[in-house]
Amino acid sequence: MLYFAPNVFRQANLDAFAHIISAIRQRLEQQKQPKLDILELYGGVGTIGLHLLDLPSTRSLICSDENPYNRPCFEKSLSVMEHAFAQRAKYMPYSASDMVTQHNSLQNCHVLIVDPPRKGLDDVVLEALTRVNENSKKLQLLVYVSCGFDAFQRDYQKLKTKWKLEHAEGHVLFPGSNAIETLAYFTLL
Repeated sequence: MLYFAPNVFRQANLDAFAHIISAIRQRLEQQKQPKLDILELYGGVGTIGLHLLDLPSTRSLICSDENPYNRPCFEKSLSVMEHAFAQRAKYMPYSASDMVTQHNSLQNCHVLIVDPPRKGLDDVVLEALTRVNENSKKLQLLVYVSCGFDAFQRDYQKLKTKWKLEHAEGHVLFPGSNAIETLAYFTLL
């Protein structure tokens, strides 16, 4: 169960968003690494990450977002989870840029999930992802959820210098509109 305060971002169509979460779960089950450390940047209240804690392959989850109202929602969701799952997760109240610069978070995860706002990835995050060294620690998979296709295309142009687009798919969250949520998986070149 997820908790949302009035001053946090919430997907307008959680039922449709569940298809994206299901697709991410299926992709993570294919990872060769038996125990995954997952980092979710732009994580909000943990809408994606908290749905991955029960996977046998999930060893840890760090969810990060700069909105100070997200953390209490995240922690309230953890409080009603099975203890074995809840103890795998922690929340860091920092921006995505701070996480990659001040906290070296890319060095400590196997899977990075990003779900940025419509403007796309922050320049600092994008730059850090283009400098990831394939020999440095463990990052293997980038999961990118985008609600702004133009920004996704711009980010892709920079990511493709270091990352291979493995798969991309569109999800309609608002039937009758032209808004498409893009889910993409990248692996290091």
